[in-house]
Amino acid sequence: MKMILLFTRGIIADRQSRRWTMFVLLMAALLMVFAGATFLSGSFSSPFAFMIYWFVCGWLTLAALLLAVLDLLLLRLAARKERRRLEEEIARKNEKP
Repeated sequence: MKMILLFTRGIIADRQSRRWTMFVLLMAALLMVFAGATFLSGSFSSPFAFMIYWFVCGWLTLAALLLAVLDLLLLRLAARKERRRLEEEIARKNEKP
């Protein structure tokens, strides 16, 4: 359990691994949608298996969406911090003649 938490924390902290994870999750969901709509469409033996399959597909998509929202919020936060830093730097340059 602790390993999963460390792994998740690492994905959330690093931008490149977060974006790579989003890509992998979306590709897996896209593959599942394609497989479920084509050659797996009649192979589900019970409605429960059908529901579980599409739940997993939806969960993968939702996880990628939540990571994308997190990435967007972190990107906006970084831009805001950089803007404030630049404003302070310009203000300091204007104070010194």
